[in-house]
Amino acid sequence: MASQVYVLDSSARRAAIKVTPGKYLSDVLEEACAKLGYKASDYGLKHNNKPVDLSLPFRSSNLSPGAKLELILASRSPSVVLVALQLPQSLASSVPNGRLVDKFPSNTTLWLILRQFESNGEANLNFTGRGVTQVENVASRAGRIFYEMPVLNIVGRELSTFEDLQKTLAQLGLNNGSTLIRLDFKKTDRPLEQAIAEIGQYFKEEEISQVSDKAESSNTAPKEVDTITAAIARLPSAEPNAFEDVDTTSVNASEGTTADPMPYPETEGDAPLPAPVTPSKRPAPETRKPVLGPDQRPISVFSPPSNDTPKAALVPHNEEDFEPTIAHAKLHQSRLLNNTQNKRLLSDAETEQQEADKAAKLANTKEVSIKVRFPDQSTIVSTFNAQETCAHLYTFVKGVIVAENQPFKLVWTSKGSQTIPKDEKKKLIKDLGFEGRMLINFVWGDAANLQKLKILQEVRRAGLVGSYVALVETDGEAGAL
Repeated sequence: MASQVYVLDSSARRAAIKVTPGKYLSDVLEEACAKLGYKASDYGLKHNNKPVDLSLPFRSSNLSPGAKLELILASRSPSVVLVALQLPQSLASSVPNGRLVDKFPSNTTLWLILRQFESNGEANLNFTGRGVTQVENVASRAGRIFYEMPVLNIVGRELSTFEDLQKTLAQLGLNNGSTLIRLDFKKTDRPLEQAIAEIGQYFKEEEISQVSDKAESSNTAPKEVDTITAAIARLPSAEPNAFEDVDTTSVNASEGTTADPMPYPETEGDAPLPAPVTPSKRPAPETRKPVLGPDQRPISVFSPPSNDTPKAALVPHNEEDFEPTIAHAKLHQSRLLNNTQNKRLLSDAETEQQEADKAAKLANTKEVSIKVRFPDQSTIVSTFNAQETCAHLYTFVKGVIVAENQPFKLVWTSKGSQTIPKDEKKKLIKDLGFEGRMLINFVWGDAANLQKLKILQEVRRAGLVGSYVALVETDGEAGAL
């Protein structure tokens, strides 16, 4: 039995919306905004000063017939929603637990979510470009590929049209937390090539609407608009065309259908019909062997920059970004005020507790990533475990440079510049307090006799991140670097 609820805006205008027990509150919001002349994606609903969950049907919302709902402005910054995509039985075995899980902004459309899951999965998945083969005339062995529409079920709500799949998570009331989307497929009477054309046309219409919306809401200079089509085109995919690989399943021919101008090639005699088209199998991705340094330790090598000017200095910038605003001034004043307040010093017990917590944290640290930066700006990154000492670090660095007989030291910054001692007993993590990622600077000793050197030894190996190349000339004055 249908009843009504009333939606009121800030100017006390109201819209009467007919509701049924199964009607979703997101549809109520859309109808109310259409009557009052607002854009539904910019608003939400509130009842008794509490936000209304738009993802619920009317029967589950605890709203009574005749309830008065207030139209409120929604947050303009999208929130993060954890989405789990439950695959149908035919595809569930291709992924762990039959589910794909990822995080998306609440303004992401369902279509883009499917495309993102297609591109991120390691398996050969195809959700948006599936087709099913149907033989239309047994005598002539003519058949055609028809589009198989993805059908999504979200909290009991079925979405099975192109218009439905262009709705965002926020439009369905999913603004935070997590949600489960059940995926299924439905055979349509639309040929695959026609469906692809409709998808492209719909995206074109979406692009026009997005441009007009941004032009109305912005008074600044026009900027390049990022369209849905462009966003999909940038999605990484191993397939050159998402619709070239088509999942098809042969279906029994239905009586009374006419032959299509795209038949299968005819065969002589009583040869069986050709097998349905199956997806092409992608070759297994190449696995590159890690680059090994001294003592067979895995390393990452980065060559020095080719330009003397840092890349950050080449990026154009807007001078207005560096002008302080009123908000910056207020923040500065508040910080000054906080610094003038008297603060209690830590007691001996609190200081000891801090030291104990720090020691426990270091004891639980199993390894640390150390980046060594050389004078020519080339760098090497490697991992050291909790048992390795300062001497191990010096031995490692000596093994990757050419002039290993020249004196050098390793310097790191911790409450000022400090030199790492060449001590076989001091451990990097326990004694020096290394944790996470550490940057170490390589400095030649005063007695070093080097000039114009490219420091790292030559290694010829395909697939290096950088290269440690170039021999060192040892002629010249000491301390050239």
